[in-house]
Amino acid sequence: MGPPDREIDMEFLILPDHPASAGITALLPDSAHSQMIPHSSGRPLIVGRWADHEVVTASVGRNSAAVLGTTTLTSAALAERLRTVRSVHDLDTLTRSLPGCFHLVASIGGRVRAQGTVSTACQLFHGRVDGVTVAADRPQTIASLTGAGVDEELIALQLLTPYGPPWPLNMTSVWRGVRTLLPGHYVDIRADGTERTTRYWTPPEPELPLEPGVAALREALETAVAARTSRGDTISADLSGGKDSTSLCFLAARHDTRLVTVHAQSSDPANEDRVWAARCADRLPHARHLVVPMKATPGIYAEVANGDTAQPSDTPLSFTRRPMMEHLARLVADHGSAIHLQGIGSDELFIPSALSLHALAHSSPFSAIRPARAMKSMRRWSWASTLRVLLYNQSYPRWMASAAEGITAERAWGTAVDWEIAPKMPPWATPDAIDAVRRRIRQAASQNPEPLAPLPVHHEMLRLTQVNGTAVRTSSRIGAEFGVSFQAPFIDDRVLEAAMSIRLADRMAPGQVKPVLAAAMRGIAPDDLLARQSKADASPELYIGLRRHRRRLTELFEDSRLARLGLVDVNGIRTVLNSLHIDTRPLMPFESTLANELWLRALPPDVRSAGTSTPQPARGAS
Repeated sequence: MGPPDREIDMEFLILPDHPASAGITALLPDSAHSQMIPHSSGRPLIVGRWADHEVVTASVGRNSAAVLGTTTLTSAALAERLRTVRSVHDLDTLTRSLPGCFHLVASIGGRVRAQGTVSTACQLFHGRVDGVTVAADRPQTIASLTGAGVDEELIALQLLTPYGPPWPLNMTSVWRGVRTLLPGHYVDIRADGTERTTRYWTPPEPELPLEPGVAALREALETAVAARTSRGDTISADLSGGKDSTSLCFLAARHDTRLVTVHAQSSDPANEDRVWAARCADRLPHARHLVVPMKATPGIYAEVANGDTAQPSDTPLSFTRRPMMEHLARLVADHGSAIHLQGIGSDELFIPSALSLHALAHSSPFSAIRPARAMKSMRRWSWASTLRVLLYNQSYPRWMASAAEGITAERAWGTAVDWEIAPKMPPWATPDAIDAVRRRIRQAASQNPEPLAPLPVHHEMLRLTQVNGTAVRTSSRIGAEFGVSFQAPFIDDRVLEAAMSIRLADRMAPGQVKPVLAAAMRGIAPDDLLARQSKADASPELYIGLRRHRRRLTELFEDSRLARLGLVDVNGIRTVLNSLHIDTRPLMPFESTLANELWLRALPPDVRSAGTSTPQPARGAS
């Protein structure tokens, strides 16, 4: 079967019901406003480009709405909902019930409500253009209308590993004058062009016992996959051999759609994933199974192989390797798929972390005794380390302030417990970059930010889900070049809510890796897969990629954009690239540095120089 019709790379701008909107639309390239959804007044509400099947619209009286993305909602059902809506606040019930992954944009009597997803897989940005507020799914769209450049001090923040700056600094756009809409919030744009943001989503309390909690989770996952299979076309999915993506394959196989699975075979012959993938493929007899040897793929670090090093995206981003995503998109497109499912996000929801134990100890101390002994044994903690986890009681602002002081300290592996994984600057960061980052984190901490959730374990879950959502968003834009949208049902809002609602005591089962997911998939995925306790390691691919591309990586940083900005010392990068490593931990900081370097190279020169400033050291900072 040949490739599907070429997918349009969705891009859109949201405008107020204001006379200035027509002039703003005229500033866009023709390709960026080839399609339009109007306000009831006839003025443009949404302009951009998208495939018809990606958008559900309805209009009733002075109310108009569009759902852009994947959902099971129909135009008729949306119209019925709009009949009872009197204000933008009345849409809360709709947004808290819809499955899938989407943007919601509505004009209620000329007043706009626009939002994305909690995971940031669908994200919105907003800013002022010609005196009115506009919103877009890409910050570059707004920056192009204002002539804004990037803030280089914020680029320094992106060097923090492993996941960039802590919340809420991670939500600060690197584009000047562009604001990132916080997860769980919507932007409310009035007809006069002014705006405010309102929180509509809060994390659920972990109150559901295991049985009803698992039933709700199963239903959420089934509906999430149904949102991707509703078109009845060919769909593809990773078949890694792990519980996550393999469970999605079995869920997809229950629908009236042609399923194509892809197993990327590890270079390590001892990797157990290949055995489990083959075993599960035999139980999906009606699917087409593709096995791809790693040597047949571009491999890790291949983005620097041919000199095409630009990595266009909203923001510098690790963990999304363009050549690998392009290879996968091309492969599944050739087999007729326009949607590819991935198991991203499951680990963060279902593997009990140290913070899970900490939360259980605070809510039900006696219930924590057995899991604490099991985790102490499994992680080889001392009793002192175990008690430190159980008794952790630091506020979020205090943790953030301490994190600012520790950005150059050696990372503690294995026993640390914090609201987030402690952010660290790479060893090759310059003193000026370190001072600028430390100052930014201190300033943010001094404003007493609230965490994403009252429970540290839920804050951690949401923070990592946002990391995954941003990766999926960027992957999908890469895949759109080949007509493929990458989708991760585990990070859908409804799935996230279901996982967070389950009681803490029921999330931990000593001797089981992902007990809640296993319980939810029982009867859908094979029992022996759900009982699997091992997890594969991708380290061999990293070593192979480094060995294959070491010379080109070194050459890339000889003319480093980051070095030109005074953010990195190239000698330190050269050292890590040419050293021997007994494990991959020394290479972890390099991931973020490479992502930043490639992102800067993707920016047009006029954008890099527009409104930028070299980071200034914080005088007297330690």
